[in-house]
Amino acid sequence: MMHGQGPGYSSQPMYCSPYNQTSMPSRSGMAKVIMRLIEPNALDSLLSMKPLDMFMKMERQELRSMRPVVVETIHRPFSVDLEGDLLDAWDSSQSENEKSVFDIQPENVRISTIYSLCLWSCVAEWTCWDARAYLYFEPYVSTEMDVHDILDHDFWRDFATEVSRFSRAEYIDSVTQDWIARRDALGAPSESSQDPYLMSTMSAHRSSSSDLFSISEIIRRDGDHMILLGIDQTPLHEWNLNGVPLSKFKR
Repeated sequence: MMHGQGPGYSSQPMYCSPYNQTSMPSRSGMAKVIMRLIEPNALDSLLSMKPLDMFMKMERQELRSMRPVVVETIHRPFSVDLEGDLLDAWDSSQSENEKSVFDIQPENVRISTIYSLCLWSCVAEWTCWDARAYLYFEPYVSTEMDVHDILDHDFWRDFATEVSRFSRAEYIDSVTQDWIARRDALGAPSESSQDPYLMSTMSAHRSSSSDLFSISEIIRRDGDHMILLGIDQTPLHEWNLNGVPLSKFKR
C-alpha cells in the first residue's frame, strides 16, 4: 500500500549544507517534496466510473490503456503498484454499491482511492529534498521564496512562467554553476580526486533540473494539467491537488 503513515509537515526542516550533496547529510532530518503532474481528462474518466466497475477493471488490468502518456525520460508510479493499492482499497471498503468514488467509506479508504487514481493519471513526477529546493527555484521566481512555497500550486505556475526566460541548457547550466559556487563558499572539495561523489552529484543535479524544466514547459503550455503536491510519508489527506486537500477534493 502507498498509504502515508508518517508525521505531518509542521516542523521546520533541519538545516544542513543543502547544496553540498556529497557531504551525505542524514536524510532523516530532511523532508522529500514530491510534485506530480496530473492529466485531468484521465483523472476525470476514472472518477466518473462506478467504484465496483473501476476496481474490477483494475483487477483485470483493463485500464492500463487509459493511463496518459508519460513525459519522456521522467519517472512516474508503476501501474502494477497502483493496481495493487487500489485493490487493497477495494478490500477495505465497506460496500460494493457506491455510485461514485466520493461515496466510498470509510473516509481514509476514499482518500486513498482518490490519491491512487491521481497517481494513475500522472504524467510526470519530480522529487527534491526540501533543504535543497532553493537551488532549483529561488533564483528563478518573481517573489522571495520560503521552503514551504514548494507545496503551493501557484508557486509552481509562477516558476513555470519565470523560468521560460531561459533555454533548457541555460537553466541547467545556471543551476549547476550555482551549486558549484555554493560548494566553493562552503569550502567543499572541488576535485573529483578529493570527493568521489562530485561528478555523480553534478550529473544528478543536471538531470533533475532538466526534468524540472520539462515539467515547467508543460505547466506553461497547457494550463489544464493539475498539480499534486505533498511530502513523502505525510498522511494522504494532507496532499493537495491544485491547492485543494484530498480530503476536500470533489469533481
